[in-house]
Amino acid sequence: MCIGGILMLTCQKLFNKPNKLMRFTGLTVSQYQVLVEKLQPFWDRSEFKRLWSTKRKRAIGAGRRYRLIPVGDKLLVILLWYRTYAVFELLGWIFQLDATNIGRLVKKLTPLIQEAADPELLTYLKTAKEKRKKIRTWDEFVEKFPDLAEVIIDATEQRRKRPVNRRKQKHVYSGKKHAHTLKTQITASKRGRFVDISGSYPGRIHDKTVLIKEKTLDNLPKKTRKRLDKGYDGIIKEYPKSHIILPYKRRRNSPPLTRGQKRANTIRAKHRIVGEHAIARLKKYQILSDKYRSAIESYNRHFCNIAALCNFRLLFKEKYAT
Repeated sequence: MCIGGILMLTCQKLFNKPNKLMRFTGLTVSQYQVLVEKLQPFWDRSEFKRLWSTKRKRAIGAGRRYRLIPVGDKLLVILLWYRTYAVFELLGWIFQLDATNIGRLVKKLTPLIQEAADPELLTYLKTAKEKRKKIRTWDEFVEKFPDLAEVIIDATEQRRKRPVNRRKQKHVYSGKKHAHTLKTQITASKRGRFVDISGSYPGRIHDKTVLIKEKTLDNLPKKTRKRLDKGYDGIIKEYPKSHIILPYKRRRNSPPLTRGQKRANTIRAKHRIVGEHAIARLKKYQILSDKYRSAIESYNRHFCNIAALCNFRLLFKEKYAT
């Protein structure tokens, strides 16, 4: 499409250049097309609700139409924003829209991405907990929920804008990162699938405190192998019946670790690296790796959307693997 002599970027153009589509969105052509098909009913439902809202002042059909009519082009806007974290003015120049319209479109799509990409992301543990009561043996449970046989729990931090209020600055300051940050806990299976995403907390809050507040270990089956790092030291005392695996840690005024303990730590670290790789996939989207400068209230929603996109890619590859 050409407007004012300037070519506008569309998903159809990128379908002819799969490498650029992958760089811009993180998805292949086939993955993108399937995601658009899943997103379409959610978008239609959202638009129907908006148009028939009692708070709407205009009549049905009134007002300007979308310049980006296909849902695929609308999806391209938010995925390109996630991938590059470019300012809305630049995206507006690329898609021939005003920056305000880009912001409105992103706001409308934000609640829909996770539902389309992976609707089970935030309900997986709850569903498994309910089904666990009806399943007799552990083997049957693992067969139905293989991602809960073993999980890796870790937290990740991201720099954010420094609050103007001095009290808030102290509350969100992370002594570990020496910066103002947002902290989010992830729970990933041993194949790298995200099975749970916590709420986002100020950087000052400790990883172990987040784990307890989220009641993650309460929602997971006790027999699930839960691999954590040294930051969660002492959690075994609070959950003695849960199968928790921590690395050995040398205590103050105690002898150094034995050779067997060091070897065990190496083996356990190799299992936990899956969680680090999962976080690395999230960080490929610049909105989760650069300093976060958007609304803090929307941060966790964007985090969940990107985790759902990573799950979508993983499940898509496994489903259509040859």
